[in-house]
Amino acid sequence: MSLDEALGMYAEAAQDMVSAGLALAAGNLYNCADLCNQVAEKAVQAVYVLSHDARAPYDHDLRALGLLAGAPKPVLEDLDALTPYHPAGFLAGRSVEEADDAVGGETATDLLARARRVLRWARPLVLGAEG
Repeated sequence: MSLDEALGMYAEAAQDMVSAGLALAAGNLYNCADLCNQVAEKAVQAVYVLSHDARAPYDHDLRALGLLAGAPKPVLEDLDALTPYHPAGFLAGRSVEEADDAVGGETATDLLARARRVLRWARPLVLGAEG
């Protein structure tokens, strides 16, 4: 069960990565940031599921999730940068338009690169796993 679940989560993360790129191209900057956060969560959960046969407890702290999954320091740094963009925290007291302005194009581009690195770290661990 854990391999199938991990592969499904990784596939969702990859799909969210594509959607994040499209959101950036369309100028939907907060949507891009939120999707990048989702990419990271799903990719790291996929790695965790492989060795624990269950999802990790998660409270929107991507670094803590990364530590549970054994992520290396560079990935943990990317997870730190992506954590603040979860809607529960970032949208508190902001409209979506204000969130777009708060993210900005340069930040969205950086978050996209960070999410891509997290996905690349997870790829051989998940796709190379044997059932």
